[in-house]
Parts: sequence; structure tokens; C-alpha cells
Amino acid sequence: MRSPFSRASQLNHDFETTSGQEPKSSNLSSLPGHPRIQLNDLPHLTDFLEREFCAPDLEKMAPRLWMMSTQSSANIFPLHHEKVRGREIVVTEDPRLHLVWIHDRIFIKPIPRYLFSHHFWTHYLLNDKSPLGCQQEIIRRSALGYLRTYYHLIKHESDFHIARDDRLRLIPIQVDWTQFSDFTSQFDSIEDVDVSSRYAFGELRLTRLNFYAKIFLYKFQFQDVH
Repeated sequence: MRSPFSRASQLNHDFETTSGQEPKSSNLSSLPGHPRIQLNDLPHLTDFLEREFCAPDLEKMAPRLWMMSTQSSANIFPLHHEKVRGREIVVTEDPRLHLVWIHDRIFIKPIPRYLFSHHFWTHYLLNDKSPLGCQQEIIRRSALGYLRTYYHLIKHESDFHIARDDRLRLIPIQVDWTQFSDFTSQFDSIEDVDVSSRYAFGELRLTRLNFYAKIFLYKFQFQDVH
């Protein structure tokens, strides 16, 4: 399997050497954008990446998510259309809540800086000898499905400007529209078989998740919000 974007279209160069070459191993001490996450502390790094992208509750409910949402990974409205629908975009770092909506709010997780790096994908998520060990596959499948959602969220330049708004910062503000378009140009070729089961679906209604959580997760609710 190859990276979802080419090295030429990557938007983060933190892993590269001063000569512009992609290193065989990282010269960084910490994960880009997360100075507390040391790259040489593999158990901590792996646990962090699992918490960043994996949603065990939704994976458990995935065979029955068709009861709660349209069964299509493309069931995601562009950001400008979320505004048309009167929805407030609320930033979340919880992968469980990405693209979950309730009433006039939808929760969206910003793209972390390191996911824009070609080296991060090839070294950690696609390498047969990945430092992430046996957790590599579920992290890769979850991260790939998550990243693909931005192909649908940012379809137009108007969506791009909403994503760069200072109140949201869903993507880096230093990136321009052409660069981001190049970065996402191959995302539509990502197949459902390559992503985690949750990402065979797009937006999810929280009221339905809360209702079915009692049945399928044996929990009082999926997520409490006010």
C-alpha cells in the first residue's frame, strides 16, 4: 500500500533533513505539533496515536451503523454546506466525535501536523517494520479513513477558507488552496476496504448513537453534551 499523497505534495517537512532529503530515520525528538510525545518512547507514541485516531466504540457498532446513518463514506457535507444547514462547527480532538452531529452542531477533528508528512506515513503507518508493531494496522486504517473525510469536507475554496478560520484551524493557515488541493487529490481513490469500519460511514447523528449505545455498547449513552 502506498501513501495517500506523494512526497511532492506533502505539507509538512519537519521530518526532512536540512538538505531537503527524507531521512531513513527521524532526526526529530518529538512528534510534530506534540512536543510532549517523544518519538523514542514507542509505547507512549503508540498509545497516543491509538487515542488520536481509533474509536473502539464505533468499531464495535460499525456492523449496525446502517441503522443510524446513510451507508456511504461520502455522506459528508462540505463545510460551506454545514453553514447553510445552520450548523456550528465545533472543534474536537476526540476521534469518536469526528463528524458526529447533534441539532445545530457538528464536531470536527483538525488534521494534526504530522499527518501532512510523507515520511510519517511511510515510516510509521506503511512500513512492514513499523515501530508501532502490531498496532500499526488499526492505527493506519483509522488514520486513513479519518484523512479521507477531508476530501469531502473541503471541496471548494470557500470550504478551505472556513477550515483556516482562526477560530477553527482545521488545517494549517500557511497552506494555500492550490497546495491543499494537490495534497488531497488522491484521497478519492482510498477504498473502504483500506479504512477502519467506522469510516465506511460519514456523518453520524449523536441522538441515534446515544439511543443504540444502550443496546450495542451496554452504556447509558455514547456521549453526553450540553
